[in-house]
Amino acid sequence: MEDYINESAETQEVAEPETNVDESAENQEAAEPEQAENPSTETEAPEAKGSGKTETDAAFAEMRRANQQLEREKKQMMQALSRYFEGETPEDLSINALAYADQRDPDEYRQEWEHAQEYEALKATNEDLETELFNLRAEKLMRDDLREIQAIDPSIKSLDDLGESFLKLRLNNDVQLSATEAYYAVKAKEQREKILAPSAIGKVADNKTERDYFTSEEIDNLTDEQLNDDKVWEKVMRSLERL
Repeated sequence: MEDYINESAETQEVAEPETNVDESAENQEAAEPEQAENPSTETEAPEAKGSGKTETDAAFAEMRRANQQLEREKKQMMQALSRYFEGETPEDLSINALAYADQRDPDEYRQEWEHAQEYEALKATNEDLETELFNLRAEKLMRDDLREIQAIDPSIKSLDDLGESFLKLRLNNDVQLSATEAYYAVKAKEQREKILAPSAIGKVADNKTERDYFTSEEIDNLTDEQLNDDKVWEKVMRSLERL
């Protein structure tokens, strides 16, 4: 009997570590969530290091809010109209409501509405085609004009070099000018503006209509560099004889 008791006691002593192992495992499992909290904090750190929302993100967010607002308004409208009219879509409810307001047959009103929608779609498509055709013609015209003008003046690299005046002359329906005629018209205008431009005060006029004599004020405002010019000096001497 004593041997049995001793064996039981020894068995119990040996079994105790199993209980400790279980407790240790439970403690370890309980500790794991605490350790898991730190990695989550570390995971959030890269986001904190970011530069924040970009302008594109803000624009998409604003667009999303606007779409959500439209959806809410659409649902509210359908809820309100569905209390008085039948229809599964906003179009159905709208058509039935308008037909009722005009005291007309809903089916007849729907046919007119569908025809109007088809007309608007065809009209939009036609406008797009006309715009595309106009752009193609304009591009071809500009290429041909540039080729024609470069044969006269190779320094022209683009029609932009001739300014808006050239395009206005070419696209003016009242005055039908060729590319060459428009080019010379622009150059004549530039030359005329250069000749008629007023001279700066105190400086020698530098154009084809330059006078043969200086005034007393112009002579007083001549710089040493200008006086060293032989032509300017001769003109000064001629001017002094007249003063």
